[in-house]
Formats: sequence, structure tokens, C-alpha cells
Amino acid sequence: MSKAAHAKRRIAVVDDDSLSLETVKAALEHAGFAVTAVDDGRVALERIRECKPALVLLDLYMPDADGREIARALKADPNTAAIPIIVFSGSNEPVDVVTGLDAGALEYLAKPVDGELLVKKIKSVLKLDA
Repeated sequence: MSKAAHAKRRIAVVDDDSLSLETVKAALEHAGFAVTAVDDGRVALERIRECKPALVLLDLYMPDADGREIARALKADPNTAAIPIIVFSGSNEPVDVVTGLDAGALEYLAKPVDGELLVKKIKSVLKLDA
């Protein structure tokens, strides 16, 4: 699938860390995805409902909202329940991995996230050609 075809796929990235957010956004845009970047967990649900992304990349720990709460809310809403979620976090502790997956995430990635690995994981989750 070409980069132009990926552009039809919007990814919502939610992370309060501006450097991480910009790095991930750049990697995804370079791979041809459209990106909605959200740096405030409190407004994440509203923005995700507005942009209707193909996938949500969600930071687990944010000062204004917990990523697990956001994931659970997305999965509880019939309008967003089918959107796949990948959690990424600075923690690689087993309890965080388990609770992230229990909240509805399909994948868990530790920060810093390698851009190439992230794109591969997203393509895998969305069942896109590599």
C-alpha cells in the first residue's frame, strides 16, 4: 500500500510530552498517515470522537487524565468501541503492560518508541501491507 493510501488513515496520538508527541507525529506523517495530535488527556475523548481515527496511540501516564481511563471510555462508547488502541508509556513494568492491555489496548510499546517499529505495529493492527 502506498503512502498516499495510508494518508486516508488517520491516527490520533495522545501524549502530554511535547517532544514525544512531535517525534511520533513526524514518524507517522513520514509513513503517509494523517495525524491528529492531542497534548491534553482531558480533551482527548472529544477530539477522538470528532476526527474518527483509524487507530489511537495513547500515552498511559498523563497529569490531567489517565490513559487507562481514556481507553476504557473509548471502549465503552459504541461510536468509538471499534477503534483499535495502542498504548505507549515510559514504563515497561509488567503491571502497566497488563493494565494497559486490560483497559482495551491491543499493543503496548515502551518509550522511547522507535518510529519504524511503531509504523510496523500500526500497519499490523490495521492490517495494512508492510
